[in-house]
Amino acid sequence: MSSQLAIRRAVVWVASILLGVVATLLIFVIIGTNPAEFGIETILVIIPLSVVAMIWLDYFLGAEILPD
Repeated sequence: MSSQLAIRRAVVWVASILLGVVATLLIFVIIGTNPAEFGIETILVIIPLSVVAMIWLDYFLGAEILPD
């Protein structure tokens, strides 16, 4: 594995987690709640949104995290 590929993979992981958190917070603003009211289930919203972001970022950045 080349160092450029490792950097792209790290960028995909970090960006997807950040996008999942931002999307979750945006959803909370839209529905008028906050993470404290939603509780631990907040993680159950962040994880799938992060996975969806990771799939698209992996595709567009060519990080090859998922097999073709």
